[in-house]
Amino acid sequence: MDFKRIIDELLPILPIASIVAFVIIGMTYFIYTLYRKRGGSIKVSFSQFSALFLLFGWIVVVMVLTTFSRGANFEGWVNFRLFSDYINAWHQWSLSEMQLIIFNMLMFAPLGFLLPLLGKRTRRFVPVFLISLTVTLGIEFIQMFTRRGIFELNDLLHNTIGSVAGYLLMRAIQDVLELRKIKLQSFWKALCIPVIFTVLFTGAMIIYNLKELGNLSIRPVHLQNMNQVEIELNTELKKDEDTVSLYYSEQIHNLDYGKDVAAVLQSSFNLSQKGSIRKDGYNRIWYLSNNSGNELIFNYNLKSGTWGMFPENYETISMTEEELNSYREYYEDWLLSSGLLAKKANFSTQDNNTLRWDMKQSVNNIAFEDKDFFEGFIMLIPSQMNQLPIDVFYDMKENVFVREVQIISPSQAYEEILNGNFYMYNNLNEGDKLIVNDYELDYIYDSKGYYQPVYKFTGLVNDQHWEALIPAIID
Repeated sequence: MDFKRIIDELLPILPIASIVAFVIIGMTYFIYTLYRKRGGSIKVSFSQFSALFLLFGWIVVVMVLTTFSRGANFEGWVNFRLFSDYINAWHQWSLSEMQLIIFNMLMFAPLGFLLPLLGKRTRRFVPVFLISLTVTLGIEFIQMFTRRGIFELNDLLHNTIGSVAGYLLMRAIQDVLELRKIKLQSFWKALCIPVIFTVLFTGAMIIYNLKELGNLSIRPVHLQNMNQVEIELNTELKKDEDTVSLYYSEQIHNLDYGKDVAAVLQSSFNLSQKGSIRKDGYNRIWYLSNNSGNELIFNYNLKSGTWGMFPENYETISMTEEELNSYREYYEDWLLSSGLLAKKANFSTQDNNTLRWDMKQSVNNIAFEDKDFFEGFIMLIPSQMNQLPIDVFYDMKENVFVREVQIISPSQAYEEILNGNFYMYNNLNEGDKLIVNDYELDYIYDSKGYYQPVYKFTGLVNDQHWEALIPAIID
């Protein structure tokens, strides 16, 4: 979830949060007025009431964002692995994950910022820290028990840090107002948390950009506990290292590629873009329209390099084999002239409405032939009314040979399995039995678009299919 999507979800909530807070504060003020008229001695200032109003509005917004905007889709999951979100963001090289870490801190900054306005007791660090910790603990427990989220130590850490950062900023402001000058000690305290995280994320970006190859999302956040698992190996493993080819595709994690394809589609079929490009996770979405005013969606996925263009709603029309083949020449010429198709692609039809082109390469050819190649498929539903296709899905990549790289042996890769250094959606548990039946060399794309060799192990876990990918390049 990026900042724009968070803001989009936040805007509809703000009026409701303000109304709820206003009603609660109004009731509180009414009760307070009655209390004072009957001789109550406790006085509450306007700034205290204002802070209380904002705090109520803040808690409503936070509860909606973190809990009530989600479905009850979680099974009481917990994540006690501190800093796992940093490791995951690094392996994925996901700016959205990094933004989420920052957002979790910013979301709680208002709590620490407003608490010192409530009274002298909440102007001290310890009460603010304890209140912040209690509030975020409460939210995490509510998420877990309502199954609307996961109890995460990472959230607990970042929420509390965010609140402390807000508190330090308010204390610096209060010191300036009271002393009528900037107090350097308070100023530096207010800056310390933003500076630490700025250095942290800037350092990560520098290290990442200095690396030749990108990061691999197949690397696990944590090791599997293999001491509690029975392992059986049913295949022979070679012990010799090898040298294979490394490739690069400009389609992966390259927004310029998506923009270029969108431009080709617009010029080829006389389409116009409506609004700006929208972000949704790894997807970048364009809204297009033709001369008739029909709207289409162009979606480019940064992580996979795939793209598609389709209307929001359309009816599928069946065609005969002869009718489908009559559209082949036009669309094939368009794909070839646009540089989107290799001449040796295999053509076929499917589902009585779809033209399809495939390019397949054996892993042996990829690893040892050292030459550029296309691989993947294209599916296109032609239109019977005009040249604009009804639906296009493009999953064909052009891979350019970079150089040869040395890889570990299958035996060394298996050692990673024994050490638990592989990704699994559901963790292995005590008493599980892992049977490794086979392995093969495979290729996957990293976060910079390099097509890297990996070993794929397959087998069974408690009689259920299992597979794991192990990075093969020697660091």
